[in-house]
Amino acid sequence: MRIRIRALLLLVLAGGMTFSLIRGQERSTLARKQPSSTLTHGSTRSFSKLDAFDKEMLVSCQRGGEWLWRINDTKGRFLHGYVPALSSVLDGDNYLRQAGAAFALARVSRVLGEERYAARATQAILTLLDDTIAEDHEARHTLLPSTILNRLGTAGLLVLAIHELPSPQPDLLDKAEQLCNWIRRQARADGSLRCNDADDNSDSKSANSDDVDSVNEYPGLALYAVLRSQKHRPAGWKTELARKAIVFYRAWWKEHRSMAFVPWQTAAYAEAYVQTKEPAFAEFVYEMNDWLCGLQYEQLDPRRPLWVGGFMKWADGKALDALPTIESAAYAEGLAEARRAARAASDATRYQHYTEVLHRGLQFLVRLQYTDANTQHFEEWYRPRLLGGFHASTQDGNLRIDYTQHALSALATYLEDLGG
Repeated sequence: MRIRIRALLLLVLAGGMTFSLIRGQERSTLARKQPSSTLTHGSTRSFSKLDAFDKEMLVSCQRGGEWLWRINDTKGRFLHGYVPALSSVLDGDNYLRQAGAAFALARVSRVLGEERYAARATQAILTLLDDTIAEDHEARHTLLPSTILNRLGTAGLLVLAIHELPSPQPDLLDKAEQLCNWIRRQARADGSLRCNDADDNSDSKSANSDDVDSVNEYPGLALYAVLRSQKHRPAGWKTELARKAIVFYRAWWKEHRSMAFVPWQTAAYAEAYVQTKEPAFAEFVYEMNDWLCGLQYEQLDPRRPLWVGGFMKWADGKALDALPTIESAAYAEGLAEARRAARAASDATRYQHYTEVLHRGLQFLVRLQYTDANTQHFEEWYRPRLLGGFHASTQDGNLRIDYTQHALSALATYLEDLGG
């Protein structure tokens, strides 16, 4: 009998120890997955003398970087997003969003000095490059046609992702240059960049053959990528490409005014101005962003206090009073670039104005980020899937990698401009 009692006690004790170890492992795993409020062990960058606002932006950027880092798997793919209300994965994954997430993680890795982020961004880029093909030894593009996956946009994002890495390897830079050469081949005589796969021997020699949404999105992105590549692979044709493009797209802008057009075109010409100091580039940046600033919700309205800092909608040539969403992240991204141009031009008035608008915009974005404070109603085991990610709006809690991409890019560009 005593032997049985002792055996039973040993089993109970062993079971208790096993349960404690399991719970300890769960807590340890969750702790490892929590976003840090300070730069982590892999960081080589420090920020000092930040005021309260800038510290908040730094922590937000760190949280977002941790979220992207966590949801990237061993094969280099990012999980597309979550539907927290259903505790399920969000459908709709695509290559452009994967490339955008790689770009954002690479940029944050460089700005924050996070080596872990750089390693995962590199793996993601390598995975994405597997789906590209070299036309010859000089040019490269994605395999799928633009009717399925826009080649101009994907080329731009891949080039950006590679050149945002802190120390890109020569083989990656070679592939990025092939992508730049392919972008160069899309240039028409009028300065526009072709957004479809038609060749110049067809009757589609004009930007009129490109749909408006594509023109608003992809040419500015591709131009920005080519100009950013100047850091590691300088070439005279890259600046010349921007000189020709601005003539066409400034005229396009006057006839097809759109908020979607502004962020990437701003980034392209702000970068061109910083590199060349040619007034035309800064003038177009100011023209677009002075207009955009007028579409921000500036004043606190007691009926909708969470709208402050977000941006209105624009349709049919007029501003619409509507719920601001995560789309505001792209506008903040563009404003951060416009602010760089104003600083480079020593335009103190515009620099101050863009700073004020950008501050409100970033504060709006931070309210759309999952933090410890606003995830207490979720189960403890589920919170790491959300913490640090940016959701769609104050009324839509869904997470998607491109939401975090644009918010992180805006935050990182702002932080880099602090000169910390």
